[in-house]
Parts: sequence; C-alpha cells; structure tokens
Amino acid sequence: MTRRAEFDERMTRRAKFDERVTRDRAQLGMAMFLISEAVFFFLLILAFRYFAPLPHLSSRNGWLLTILLLASALSLWRGWRWVTIALGAAFLIGELFFLGTTFFILADIHGLHILAGLIALAIVPASALRAMALYWYFFTAVWLVILLVASRA
Repeated sequence: MTRRAEFDERMTRRAKFDERVTRDRAQLGMAMFLISEAVFFFLLILAFRYFAPLPHLSSRNGWLLTILLLASALSLWRGWRWVTIALGAAFLIGELFFLGTTFFILADIHGLHILAGLIALAIVPASALRAMALYWYFFTAVWLVILLVASRA
C-alpha cells in the first residue's frame, strides 16, 4: 500500500471514530440534562401535591392526551419525524384545556418542554435524532407520572 493510501485509510478510521465519539457525547449530555429535569419535575409534582391538590383528570381527556403522546413516541421510534411533530402539536393543543386550573402551571411547564422538543425535532439533523428521542421518551414518561398522580388526587 502506498503512503497516500495508508494516510487516507487512517483519516477515514479517525473520522468514523470522531463521529462515534461525538454521538456518544451528545447522548451523554442529553442523559445528564434529563437527570436534572427528572429532579426538577419530581420536586414540582411533590410541591403541587403538598400545597395544592391536583384536580382529578377526567379519564377521557387525560387518557386521550396520553394516547397522543404515546403514539408520538412510537412514531419517533419508527423514525417518522413529521408524524411525531404532528402528534406532539395535537397533544399541546389538548393541554390548553387545562387553562385556569391550578394544574395549569404543572401542565404548562410540561407543555413548554414538549414545545421545545417539537422545535428541536423540526430543526435537528438526522444524526441527532437519537439524542432527541431520549428527550421525547423522557417527557412522555413525565406525562405518565403527572397523569397517574393527578388520577389519584
């Protein structure tokens, strides 16, 4: 093999390694961010449970929103980015029905995170979808916890 071919091969291996390290760092960074968000939402739900009783969510509205969010998580897992965005937008519109309740603040903060996720899903490159999927699955799980806590109120 010529020196040029050896150099090209080393550079190709190095580029693949750098790409993998960058992807792993992005996922680690997202995981660290989600740990801090888990603590934030845990304390927020705990505070709402302590200071103001959460309203009892009607089974129909709460579960309909849950189905929308779970379907969006499934569509993201399948790689259907725009279906995920459409279902997430439908979820946000459904969350507007909580306006004027004490539950609104908790739902609003969750909704802001969903809105941020929708914007990020629309603009991130395909290589970053894996890290965004972690974000999306996490906030789907947060909604399930909020729903379960509010269902027991």
